[in-house]
Amino acid sequence: MAVNISDDEKRRRLKAYFAEVARVDALRRQWQLTYDDRGTDFYLEHGVWPPPPILPSYPEFPAECFDIRCGAKAHSSGEPCRSKDIHKNGRCRFHGGLSTGPKTAEGKLAALGNLKQFTEPHGAADQS
Repeated sequence: MAVNISDDEKRRRLKAYFAEVARVDALRRQWQLTYDDRGTDFYLEHGVWPPPPILPSYPEFPAECFDIRCGAKAHSSGEPCRSKDIHKNGRCRFHGGLSTGPKTAEGKLAALGNLKQFTEPHGAADQS
């Protein structure tokens, strides 16, 4: 019997899944660094590498989140967004965006420099 879950609950479960994946990633990186350090010492003492550590496994993707949609409401029509390309925050690239641009003064200056990089029309440098 399938239980109907609200979109907010699906989004909460998706965020919890990604948080757990990040935690396991951090643990695996930490254990790998520890193994590399201790493994070298062990090898120098015994002449063989120690067995690799048993790393924690990644959680299984929640089955109810496979068909999740963005669901953000459009200002013009009030219709929910139907995009299925969802990021870690539970929204699509248009409604829960990845980057909002540079925040620091140095970043803003670099972005401005990148805009001025190609201001010449194509072929204008060739004409003499």
